[in-house]
Amino acid sequence: MGTVLAPFLPRAVAGGDRQPKRLVMITSGQGTDMTTWAPTGSETDFTLSAQLEPLAAYQDRMLVLDGIDNEAAIRGAGRGHFGQGTMWTGVEVPTGTVRPDEGLGWPTAPSIDHIIGQRVGRETRFPAYYWGTWPIATDGPNQGPNGICHYRGSEDPINPQLNPASAFDTLFDGVLGEDPAVAERLRYERRSVIDLVNGELGRVRTEMPTVDRDRFDAHLQSLRELEDRISQITAACEVPEHPGDYTQSEIQSSGLLHVFTRLQFELMRHALLCDLTRVACFDWPHSEGSGAFMEPEGYRSFGSIHTVAHTMSYATDTLNPTDEERVIAREDMANMQQWRSKMLATELLDPLPPDILDNTLLVWSSEMSEGGTHSNRNVPTVMVQGDNFGAFESGRYLQWGEYDPISNFSQFTGGVPMNQLLVSLCHAMGLNDVNSVGDSTISTGPIEELA
Repeated sequence: MGTVLAPFLPRAVAGGDRQPKRLVMITSGQGTDMTTWAPTGSETDFTLSAQLEPLAAYQDRMLVLDGIDNEAAIRGAGRGHFGQGTMWTGVEVPTGTVRPDEGLGWPTAPSIDHIIGQRVGRETRFPAYYWGTWPIATDGPNQGPNGICHYRGSEDPINPQLNPASAFDTLFDGVLGEDPAVAERLRYERRSVIDLVNGELGRVRTEMPTVDRDRFDAHLQSLRELEDRISQITAACEVPEHPGDYTQSEIQSSGLLHVFTRLQFELMRHALLCDLTRVACFDWPHSEGSGAFMEPEGYRSFGSIHTVAHTMSYATDTLNPTDEERVIAREDMANMQQWRSKMLATELLDPLPPDILDNTLLVWSSEMSEGGTHSNRNVPTVMVQGDNFGAFESGRYLQWGEYDPISNFSQFTGGVPMNQLLVSLCHAMGLNDVNSVGDSTISTGPIEELA
């Protein structure tokens, strides 16, 4: 029966009753104020920090990971910012000519988004899709493996789509038609096919032996449930409003980052709803960004993220910040992280309908812990797991090691290599045959404590 109906159904329902799993990967650069990032309390009874408090509604579905070391960056020649090139690939940034001033090249391995997308996204239009905000692009300022974190393969970086209008045109061309009447007709046709089959099967039921009717009734019930799912999914899968055309200078304006974050998250939501992709990636700007957008969002505005992050440091000998300036810089970095938490909650997770959210895993991390020290140890990592996703035991605050962002920011204190987290994410998406990602000499296997 599924073969007969499949051409008429959305991909998310044609194969059966279960929603497919979806992975959302969020990257933010330059770290945060790690002295105020971590929750307080125990593994299962904890209070979120102010930086993470906007995600409080999802605390029972969260995993806050305190002690993930971006080991490939630590081992390699390109440390600090160049952890962007290592965090999702699990390999060191090699020597090369991409950044001639640093003598560094592109990573020589695919990132897990591409690995997972090639396996779980074969039925979708885009195995993985990438959104971002300026200057996350290979032609952005000060770019290279310190700004690009997603890769198709060896020395093959992926440019996120920075223009919401271009992302819209690429994603939604031909999806349910832009005419509401066309979309409604398609929904009607899908329901009509199910109704027809139900009617025919109902007549067959009256002619079959009583002993077979219980099994037959169960099959009819599954079709009724499929009808309900079609109503939910096709109603949700609507083409959003066109985000409008922005000039290149506007797209590259740090003062409009909040505008483009909202537009890109809206497109991401609809892409997930319409099952256009099951691996959705979004990158916020790293060191080359600016906090000029913070004032309209209700926070103190500030300039270069790179400068502010360095002002936090107690080891700098170039800026020579005062104690008061350090306090302000830490507040600015914490405020930016709190705003990001708010965007993830209000613009991405909250609007997702339960049947999509319940089968989605969101993972959010940075390439470094604190930007002033450029430490790649204990990178701040948060995951939100849908109720039906079923990969990890959620509602937990997990800690490894005794990391201190001021006194021992560079020493190994018992952290877990990020490569193991990458394996865990592969397993979570059904790639159970993957036992290592990136450099297997760093680590193999998943993080056992997550299960």
